[in-house]
Amino acid sequence: MNPTTTAPAVPSGGGDDARSKYARQIEEAFETAGRLAGSALPPTDFYREFLNRTLSAIDAPAGAVWLRTPQGFLQLACQENIDKMGLDARRGGRQCHNEVLRQVFQAAPPRPVLLEPNGRMAPGPGEPGPVPPANLTDHFALFAPIVTPEKQTLGILEVFQDAVHDPRMYPTFLNYAFQMAGYASQYHSFSNARVAAGIEKTYTQVESFARHIHSSLNPTEVAYHVANEGRKLIECDRLCVGVRHDRKRVTVEAVSGADVVEKASTHVRRLRLLMQAVLQWGETLTFKGEKDAGLPPDVSHALDDYLHESQPKLLIVQPIRDEREKDSAKPARGVLVMEAFNPPEQTEALVQRFEIVAKHAAPALYNAAEMRRVPLKFLWWPIAKVQEGLGGKSRFITAGIALLVVVLATVMALVPAPLRMEAKGQMLPVEIAKIFPPREGVVRDIRAKPSQRVNPNYELVTLYSDQLSDEYNRARGEWLEQNMLIGEYNKQIQSSPPEADKRRIEADRSVAEGRRDKARGDMEALDQQYNRVSTDPSAKGQAHGRGPGFFRANAPDFGSLARAGGDQWTVLNNDNRESLLGRTMRPNEEMLRIAHLEGPWHLELKIPQRNVGQVLRAFADPAQHLTDPDRGGRKYLEVDVILRSQAATQYKGRLYREDLMAEAVPNKNEHDENEPVVTAYVKLNIDGIDPDKWIPREQLTTGLEVNTRIRCGDHALGYTLFHGVWEWFYEKVIFFF
Repeated sequence: MNPTTTAPAVPSGGGDDARSKYARQIEEAFETAGRLAGSALPPTDFYREFLNRTLSAIDAPAGAVWLRTPQGFLQLACQENIDKMGLDARRGGRQCHNEVLRQVFQAAPPRPVLLEPNGRMAPGPGEPGPVPPANLTDHFALFAPIVTPEKQTLGILEVFQDAVHDPRMYPTFLNYAFQMAGYASQYHSFSNARVAAGIEKTYTQVESFARHIHSSLNPTEVAYHVANEGRKLIECDRLCVGVRHDRKRVTVEAVSGADVVEKASTHVRRLRLLMQAVLQWGETLTFKGEKDAGLPPDVSHALDDYLHESQPKLLIVQPIRDEREKDSAKPARGVLVMEAFNPPEQTEALVQRFEIVAKHAAPALYNAAEMRRVPLKFLWWPIAKVQEGLGGKSRFITAGIALLVVVLATVMALVPAPLRMEAKGQMLPVEIAKIFPPREGVVRDIRAKPSQRVNPNYELVTLYSDQLSDEYNRARGEWLEQNMLIGEYNKQIQSSPPEADKRRIEADRSVAEGRRDKARGDMEALDQQYNRVSTDPSAKGQAHGRGPGFFRANAPDFGSLARAGGDQWTVLNNDNRESLLGRTMRPNEEMLRIAHLEGPWHLELKIPQRNVGQVLRAFADPAQHLTDPDRGGRKYLEVDVILRSQAATQYKGRLYREDLMAEAVPNKNEHDENEPVVTAYVKLNIDGIDPDKWIPREQLTTGLEVNTRIRCGDHALGYTLFHGVWEWFYEKVIFFF
């Protein structure tokens, strides 16, 4: 809400003197409210003056300011003469008044409300209360919401006005109250901004303090930073720092405002004894002008002696223990003494800042004290001398970095390292077969079960085709019909017909024999096309006890890689009978997958296109690939293999040049990888590979995922580590120009 500084128009009536009076008073109220909104007054003082000025400008007899609590309820923050308005004079008056406050508080968007004497408020869109919202007093009630910049209600300004004014003036009074509530909203915005600025300033000071005290490992330097910077942060009169270097003895390392600690002075000696007594006690000592009677004797005597030298009104001696000080039997490593000779009445903020300083000082003093205890410091002196000879720490660091860069560049350029290109893949038998239906048909039976071992030509799936049944029955019917005709013709010839009839009969028999042979050829062609079992056409059309419409999908014969005798196929699929039985399958739809698990195995790799170039260059450079004399000098690269099921063991394989495909295809198996890949096959468990690096037979599982690294020869260590960076730089920068 942005309040204006223009007084609401006072309607005519009631005399020019009255209008001028209220206009002048409202203008003065706006000026006063503007100054109050920008002030740094506490909320209690602000609302007291704000409400007093709001009521006096329009001669209102009573008013109140209600503010939202953290729990979301309204609470009375300030009031004037509310108890004289008669809220309790009528039954339910207070409850109806509270319901009005609730309705105004929950209204969205926030809006001012004017209620006449004994008037009711129109029900809002929210949930109705137990009593109606009403003003059961003899005064006009004005309600103006106090809102946040986000238009959220955080309070309500309530004004009660006498019912003796011109009725046309009450809307003006309502507008005035609404604008005054805007100044209260401004006060909250300015107050929040001041709080945020103060918190940010405190955070900046604490960050600067922490950076200073951790900038050194010298206990004296750290202590002086804690004393001087900590005193500014705490805003106390004096801050002293003590460090325990042996089991009991404490040293006063720093006193704020003093360049040198005179350890022989009475003040410092008594301060040291006080620190030492408090450390042995292990508790925080707080003195606010009166000594606690329950202090240990040593602490009490040390405190009395120190108070003879210094007379602070607030004295806090606090041991500070770092989290790494696990031995709680020993006293803390450090101790802080804060003194204030004229402390404020409320010391909570002072103590909180002191605790913040102590929290940050504990690890810094602990680090410095522990560094001082490190033995064999003389071993560091040569480094310190070199640093001093170079002209300081900055030059020493610069020279060290330069030397390190030179050594690192030399190592990167001269030390060879194997370049290994990563690729993912899966383990597969060399001989693996996908079973498709020979022709379109309906699946009637699946004879192969998961993991079943079957022989070549074993009937895996039985299918049925109406088209096959019709064509086969048609051909068989033709064959039977022509066979019957041929028999009739033979009988007629045996009956010694005339020569002319005999020649005609023999010609008809030849035609019938041709049709019979064609029908037999059609049946044999159907048997071959549908992979049927060849049967005698004279049978009743049965194949393995099935009708002529049935055909089969068989396991194929083994290739040249199979060992002689005893080898079988193994079914790889899960039990998919439910999804296949009764389904019409086309010749391009896979039904089963079988593999020759006893034969050789290999890895099917998907090499990303960004890595293929390195592999091809390794095959092209004689110094980067190997040759296999047992296989006609074929080129190959060694491959490191890690199984996803056995990630702690590394195996070996060989990638031959002939097993690297010459075409890049989209990677259809990886949904989040769109770049093309080149397929390659890595041979496993072959002669020439150390048998210790063979993959065990029990680990050979079809489809098992593997991670591989293809060894592409030795290159400079820098290129091996950062070849991807170099290629990206060349592509994006050098090639661009």
